[in-house]
Formats: sequence, structure tokens, C-alpha cells
Amino acid sequence: MKGRLKNASHVVMLLAAFSCSGCLFASVGTNDPVELRFTYWGGPLEREAVETLIATFNNEHPGIQVRAQLVPINSYVEKMNVMAASKTLPDVGYFPEGSLYPWVENGMLRDLTPLLTGDEANEKLDYTLYQFHDGPIAGGSVANEVINIYYNKQLFAEAGVELPPTKAEEAWSWDEFVEVAKMLTVDRNGRRANEPGFDENRIETYGVSNFTGWIDSFLFSNGGGFVDETGKQLLIDQPESIEVLQHVADLMYVHHVMPKPSDLSTVPATDTALLTKRVAMAVDGQWAMQELGRASVKDGLDFGIGVLPYFEQPATTNYGTPIVAFETGKEGEHRQAVDTFLTYIMDPENVLMLIHEGLWMPNETAWYEDREKIERWIDTPIHPPEYEEAVVDWAKDYVVQNPNYFWDDRQKAGDIISPALDQLWLNNKTAEEVVLDDIMPRMKRQFGDKYE
Repeated sequence: MKGRLKNASHVVMLLAAFSCSGCLFASVGTNDPVELRFTYWGGPLEREAVETLIATFNNEHPGIQVRAQLVPINSYVEKMNVMAASKTLPDVGYFPEGSLYPWVENGMLRDLTPLLTGDEANEKLDYTLYQFHDGPIAGGSVANEVINIYYNKQLFAEAGVELPPTKAEEAWSWDEFVEVAKMLTVDRNGRRANEPGFDENRIETYGVSNFTGWIDSFLFSNGGGFVDETGKQLLIDQPESIEVLQHVADLMYVHHVMPKPSDLSTVPATDTALLTKRVAMAVDGQWAMQELGRASVKDGLDFGIGVLPYFEQPATTNYGTPIVAFETGKEGEHRQAVDTFLTYIMDPENVLMLIHEGLWMPNETAWYEDREKIERWIDTPIHPPEYEEAVVDWAKDYVVQNPNYFWDDRQKAGDIISPALDQLWLNNKTAEEVVLDDIMPRMKRQFGDKYE
């Protein structure tokens, strides 16, 4: 991944970690508590975890009281726009990464550079910070989330197939992955996708979940992508990118091992899909671990984790919700309180509960290198034995930074790319037709010569 891998050892510094829970609190004041509002989204398990985290912070910081407000992700930006117009923005909150840049451009978010680059004590993974054109740091991921394969071990045993590799240097090639997926795809008569008489219209178990929403890692593994690491050159029209897009579509319409869009209503979420044997493997992010962990403890799901297959070289990418500080015009003790809360929530030591539950991964370098910290992270009832090789080492050495973190046109480009790719996923057009006839002309009309 020469020139593109963002190794976790190259880091940006964060403000010193709390050696005691009240280090910054002392400067905030001890009379009337400073009240902060924190907005976020998430399902029932994330809501429970976040509210517990906030309650813990409030107990440890009586001079600062944070109120959590759940806002549905589908209406989050709209809600923030309404709040901005009425001057009732929260103090701190999640923010959809694809919509981040316009808020940075309009000065609606605080520059967190002084807070996130102030000390060597808590070195953050450099690929978890949101920064456009070397401008202000708009936010940082409270968690590092990489993409892996999750699978049902029982289905592999029944098919007599070796489990997915856990080391990047032993990862399947794409062709090997396709053959394994065929052996795991079974129709309602018990025939597998690599056997005569297989009925592609009556599939009981798919070899792999539909991962058309998580294709960045595979594009990177072939030397492609949507845009290069500078955000200045489009890569979606390169042969390497078009090749990957077509291969992913072929999983549905040539090999019949992945659900088509028309089948998705019959395929539940990752944990349930693996538990009910609707899919044998799922390409998903670390966040799936929370639900999978619950299913393993409560329902006996025997799941495992492997590294992704690759085209030219192993690669994954990172996702992570940015935590931002809104420009509310409040200064003094209020601003100090915001900094105290931001430092707290972005310190893995303070969010171990969410890490142990599988919702988050640590966002600091030490947690991928220090033996004691690694063991504190993964020694839980839900993290399988292969987790260190398949996730910790994977995230340390094989991440290509997601363009969400630096591409200012991600939202506008996505409005062009996503609906065009739907024509590929629906088998209406080839990858080459979609990219060269639909995407690139529209990108030219939208951005002119910006990417020439």
C-alpha cells in the first residue's frame, strides 16, 4: 500500500489524558454546574451505553452536567440546521461525516487543533482525525472502526471449509474468496452454488452478506478508490476501480453468492443473519461486534472474525463518527467544560465499557501496541480468540484512511456516485457503463475542471 497506507504509528497528539478524573474539572468551577447538551444517534444498545457513559461522567464531574439528546440519524443534519437557525445548537455531538465539510467551511464548528494536538500523553491514530486541506481539525472519531469478515463457524464446519484467515499475509485472494462463498451458498434443496442443479432463485443460505455499502476496502486493495489520498484526483474511473466494482456485482448475478437488492428484505441484520444461517459470512464494521457479542452470550452464536480478501494487496479502511464542538458563542468556564467532556469521552480509559461491549475500538496508538492495554481491551466474553490477529493487528498495519476524513466533496460526489452505482447493483448496466457514461460526465458538470 505504498504511499497510501496510514500506519497507526504515525500519529497526531491529543491533549493529556486524565491521570485523575477531575484534572480539568478544577478549572471549571465548583458553584453552579455548567450544563452541556450532547446530541447523538444509535440503536437501543448504543443508547443504553451512551447514557451510562454520560451518567458516569456527571457523577465524576459534579461541576459539569451533560444532558444527552438522541436524534435519529436520518434527520440529524436537518435537526442541526433548525437548531443553528434558532441559535439552540448543542455544545457537543456526533456529526455525519459526509456532511461535515460544509459546516467547517461555514465556521459552525470549533477548530479542535489546540485540543487534539496539545500533548503526547494520548497519541491518537492519525487516520481518526477529520481535517480538510490542512485546515482546522473539525473533529475526531471517538472510536476506530475497521472492516472485517464475521462468520458462523458452524456453517463452515458443515461445508468442510477452512475458516477465514486471521492474518493479512494469509488473506484469501478474491478468487479464493469467491470459491469459498460458493461452497457456503445453499439452495432450499441442499445444493451448493458450485454443484450441478443449484437453484439460484431459491437460496436458503448466502455465502456472504450484501456489502455494496462497504466497498472502499476492496477498491483500495486493488490500487483504486473514489479519490486519492490528497482528495485532488478522482480514482473511480481508473481500470482498477472499475474492475472491483464489476467483481462485486458479479457476486450477485454471476456467482449467486450474495443477496441482490431485491432479496435484502429477507436478510436481517448481521447478528440475526448469522444466527439464523441466512448468511454464512458478513462483511461489516467493528460496530457489529456489539450485537454479535450479545447473540453469542444469549443465543449461543458461535461466530468468528477474519481479515478481508484482497485483489493486489491486503487492505481495510476505517469508519468513525466524528465528535465535534459546535460554535455556540459561549466562552470561559463553558468552553473549558466542553474541553473537559471532549477529553473524557475521547479517552479509551473512560469508555472501556463501550469497548468491552464491542461497540467501539480504541482510537489511540498505545492500545494497539502495549500488551497490557491490548489485553484489557480484548479479554472479554465476546471477543473471540482470533480477535487480536484479525482486528488489532489488521487495524494497526493495514488501514487506508477513508476519504470521509479529508475529502471536502464527499457529500456532493456521493449524491452522484451512489444512485449511479445502484444501476450496477440492479444489473441494469455494467461497471464500465456506470462509471464512464453516468458518473464521470455528471462529476464534470458538478465540479468542472477541479479534478483534472
